[in-house]
Amino acid sequence: MKASQPHTLHLSSRVESVQVSPTVATAARATLLRTMGRDILDFSVGEPDQGTPERIKRAAAEAMDHGETRYVPSLGIPALRKAVADRYLTDDGVRFDPTEVAVTLGGKQAYALACEAVLNEGDEVVIPTPYWPTFSEAARILGAVPVFAPLDGAKGFAFDPDLIMKKVRRKTRLLVINSPSNPTGAVVSEKALVEIARQLKAKAPDAFLLYDDTYSRMRFVENHPRMLARTREILGDQMMFAGTASKTYCMTGWRIGWLLAPRAVINGVSALISHQTQCAASFAQFGAVEALTGPQDYVAEIVAEYRLRRDIVVAELNEIAGVTCRVPAGAFYAFPDIRKLLNKAVPDALTFAARLLDEQGVAVVAGEGFGCPGFMRISFARSQDELRRGLAAIRRFVGSLHYDAHEGERGLPIIRKRAKARA
Repeated sequence: MKASQPHTLHLSSRVESVQVSPTVATAARATLLRTMGRDILDFSVGEPDQGTPERIKRAAAEAMDHGETRYVPSLGIPALRKAVADRYLTDDGVRFDPTEVAVTLGGKQAYALACEAVLNEGDEVVIPTPYWPTFSEAARILGAVPVFAPLDGAKGFAFDPDLIMKKVRRKTRLLVINSPSNPTGAVVSEKALVEIARQLKAKAPDAFLLYDDTYSRMRFVENHPRMLARTREILGDQMMFAGTASKTYCMTGWRIGWLLAPRAVINGVSALISHQTQCAASFAQFGAVEALTGPQDYVAEIVAEYRLRRDIVVAELNEIAGVTCRVPAGAFYAFPDIRKLLNKAVPDALTFAARLLDEQGVAVVAGEGFGCPGFMRISFARSQDELRRGLAAIRRFVGSLHYDAHEGERGLPIIRKRAKARA
């Protein structure tokens, strides 16, 4: 009997066009190696190592004890929508009515819903690079076109209005500003943001500025307290904010984020949520209310700890020959330049990161995943001990990269391990 041929499964074009998140892919590889018994130091995922504060967990547990385990309104419980609006008014002087707030399943869904609400096929989304991959992929899923605006690495990837706005044109429907930046840690200045807003209003009157402030509370520099209020005064209903409780309050697994936008956008988002996810978990929302309205001392404490870790990581990286790392102004990532280490044997950061994981058990994310080849992202949301061990391993790995004089005549650099030499 003739064996039947395997049936070919045809997936949608949108699925075929989307890339898996590079951080997720790296973390999955690190997890696989760990299950095989390897000791892995994982600096790939942007997740705080501290636990959720006890007061937040108690608030969620008490909500469950009181029966808050059922569906809630698609846009979120009124108390959380108000808490989000109040937090932005207190911290940034930005005034939103609670009816202009949508509670989402984390910051990723906040951004994705904003895209779904305002983008049509063929619309352009301007994204400064390096960039968080979801910014492009969420737009691409909808048939929109990501347009990348490369920033200048020699200037610390500063948000330069000239570099960004030259990519904006009439077809632009969305401009994304993520500050502090993932992956660079750059923080937009008031002068730059205000200038971007003014030019956007003039060049693309139908475009939105989406300000992603996932790491807004994790800044190591002072930020003008009215910067966002001034920007919104210029743009009015053309400005939206995407945020999350994940990083600031160590609530990544709770999946609570939010979108602040004009009421028409929020109404559209409500319809989308009602057909997609119904609502964010009710008890998690009560925990987020406590996070936003309770004492904020915890935030200052973890930022102080991240500052210490940042200083350790940057200093150690700059001690490694061939590596250059600028001091990030926010978030919890270092983004070192490793281009001087690349050669025919290690031709790109992807190869560098893969070998570093396989040979030294250290997981980082190659800059290619953020639209910036020759760099790598290191999360310092890990203990100081882990960071020191990981940096020592990176130093060992870099030290194992040798140029063999005998191969030099053919111009072929090769990798040779010191461990082999000792053997």
